[in-house]
Amino acid sequence: MPIDFKSLKKLETVQPSEAARNMADGERLLIIVKLRDGAQKPDYVTARTDIASGIFTAEVGSGELNKLQSDPAVESMSISRRMPAID
Repeated sequence: MPIDFKSLKKLETVQPSEAARNMADGERLLIIVKLRDGAQKPDYVTARTDIASGIFTAEVGSGELNKLQSDPAVESMSISRRMPAID
């Protein structure tokens, strides 16, 4: 089922180009997840990288994104973006 990014209240600062579209079925996104103090990583998401205590990246589909949205252990989420190279 497609997801309207504007409906995800835990998703921080969605770029206008992202907010204007829906997530297609089968599409996967790299996101950064921040957990509430003392919370454990959800077992339905595989962390790619631990950034700090309670903050990790994960590649998720629409199903996991919906679960993270409703998970009380999750404080916020951000769509990861590549940083431009510095010359």
